[in-house]
Amino acid sequence: MVDHLSREQTEAWLDEKVVQEVEHETTDNAAFNLRLRLSRLPLHVIKEETWGPLRVVGECTFDTERVAALVEDDEDRQELLNRLGPILATAPGFYTFLDAEGDPCEFPAVHSILLEHRLYPDGASQQAVMDSVMATAATMRSIQNTAAALQNQAVWNTDAEETE
Repeated sequence: MVDHLSREQTEAWLDEKVVQEVEHETTDNAAFNLRLRLSRLPLHVIKEETWGPLRVVGECTFDTERVAALVEDDEDRQELLNRLGPILATAPGFYTFLDAEGDPCEFPAVHSILLEHRLYPDGASQQAVMDSVMATAATMRSIQNTAAALQNQAVWNTDAEETE
C-alpha cells in the first residue's frame, strides 16, 4: 500500500514491454502528466494533487470525415450508440462525450469520447496501474473497431444500394 504516488514511482510501474514512448508533459496545476503509447494509442497518466489519485485518461476522437458522417446521420448515430453502449458500460472508470470544443455534450453532438479511470494511493500498485492502462487502451481500441465496422457496413450498404 502506498501513501503518495510520485512521478518516478508511477513511471517505474509502467511495463516497458507493453508501454512505449513515455514522456513527461508539462501541464498547468498538475503534479505530473505522463504521456505514453500502448499499441499506437495515446494515453495519459495524470496526477493533479500531491496526495490525489492517478488519472488514466484516453480519448477517442471521431475526426475522420467518414466516421463523423456516422454521427451526423440519425440512424447511423443510433446504431453506433447501440453498439458502443456495452463497451462503455464495461469500461473502467467513466466516460464523457465531448463536442468539437472539448466540452461535455449529449451523443448527437459528440466529437470524441473521454475515458478516465482513477487509482487512489491506498489501492495503487504496479498491477493496478497496468490493469488500468491496458483496460483503458482496450476500451479505446474497441470503440475504434466498432466505429470502423459500422462505417464499413454503411459504405457496403451504400454500395449495394447503388448497384441495385
